[in-house]
Amino acid sequence: MLAHVFRNWIQIALLLFLAVIASSIPIAVDQRSSLKWGPCIWVRDRKCPDSDIKFFLFTSRNPSERQCIYVDSTWEKSNISTSYFNPLHPTKIIIHGYNSDMYLNSLIEMRDEYLQRGDYNLFFVDWSYLGQSPCYVMAVHNADHVGACIAQLIHRLLETETTDIHLIGFSLGGQVTNYVAKHAKPFRIPRITGLDPALPLYIGVGNDEKLDPSDALFVDVLHTNALVQGKVERCGHADFYFNGGILQPGCWSNGQNPIVCSHHRAPDYYMESIRSFRGFWGWQCESYINYLLGFCRPTDILREAGENCKNTTRGMFLINTNPNMPFAMGKWTDILSNTGLKSNLIEEYLAPIKRKNPLQDELDQWGKLDGNFNNIMNFPTPLPQDPANDEWVYFSQHGTKRITEHLFGTLLDETLERQRNDIEDNSLQAGSFDDGEKLQALTEKSANEPHNPIQDHITNPIIYREKVITEYVKNITGYEDTFPLPQN
Repeated sequence: MLAHVFRNWIQIALLLFLAVIASSIPIAVDQRSSLKWGPCIWVRDRKCPDSDIKFFLFTSRNPSERQCIYVDSTWEKSNISTSYFNPLHPTKIIIHGYNSDMYLNSLIEMRDEYLQRGDYNLFFVDWSYLGQSPCYVMAVHNADHVGACIAQLIHRLLETETTDIHLIGFSLGGQVTNYVAKHAKPFRIPRITGLDPALPLYIGVGNDEKLDPSDALFVDVLHTNALVQGKVERCGHADFYFNGGILQPGCWSNGQNPIVCSHHRAPDYYMESIRSFRGFWGWQCESYINYLLGFCRPTDILREAGENCKNTTRGMFLINTNPNMPFAMGKWTDILSNTGLKSNLIEEYLAPIKRKNPLQDELDQWGKLDGNFNNIMNFPTPLPQDPANDEWVYFSQHGTKRITEHLFGTLLDETLERQRNDIEDNSLQAGSFDDGEKLQALTEKSANEPHNPIQDHITNPIIYREKVITEYVKNITGYEDTFPLPQN
């Protein structure tokens, strides 16, 4: 709540600052109750549909010629029914970011890859008029309104009984998807993919103001410029950090801006994943802190990122790429195999990772975190649990000894009972004797065999049980004395 208020004050302060330093540029209110300052627009009380938010449809029937889609409050007022939209095909809604438009090169290539892969309804959202440079503060504010209008599109599509809807948002468009999810309720969006969701003005805000796992049934996120233009914190059910997630290889050549290049690698990687034979495969890491500390060596627990990411994927994953296209390297385990390394060497390298978390191994060299503090089994016990009692099992030798007696006694009873049942089953035909005949048959059978401790248990089970337990406890603890056995 405090972070939300703080962000609002920052936005207001920036607006006032811009107004003061540029007082020569008039501030006007347009007919739709929006505050305008130069190229910047601050949306106020607008309703959808909004002519500043446009939708264009591409399908296999019109792969390059866009269809303008008009969406209104009812199906009859909209023109979806006269378009090439097919409710039997999967629907992708692609949202650009700040200071951009739907013709961003990687987004257009994404369209081409999808239509070469199969039949899709590809809706491109163009809200560039509300997200122009240098108006980032206004663009962040307008994101809520953009999300509301996209949600109106989704409501119209739902009237065709289609439910296979996937939102793909790049940069600030990734944060717009949060508002789409909010305004689309009660419908739960099946999948949202965030391509390096924007960081500025989204630090410390609540989940209702940013992309998070609650926004869809499955949220997957690609991080390529974390801590600069993109968020470093996890935003989805599955978060993939490419090449560490901050700066991307190949972005330092040919005079490129490494920050801009790294940020735009997110849609580049996703575009390539649509039809890649190798795929982008990442190994799991428990947290970004673990990665920074060097505790996330590659493992063979691999999950694929991008279009083919399974909706059951959960966790944080690290992925390495090539510096140039094709970026995908496939599974790193396949790369090692192709270099001639034997599989047993790979398994030997992976074995320590499989067995234990490296960070826990460093912090917990004595294995205390594997169980409770004293490495005593967690089980219900009838014995005292009061620390003031000298028989408290966790700090008293007597208490620990009585626990041992009780557990071993229970196991012994179960074992002896099974053995006695085995003798009866193997010696006697069920139903052929009455109880007296059974006892006589057992007695005669045991008289002709070497001494069997089972007979002691049958004739005097209490004495035999105490004898065995006392001997066992003496052997493993060194105690000569015994204690009264707990009552069953």
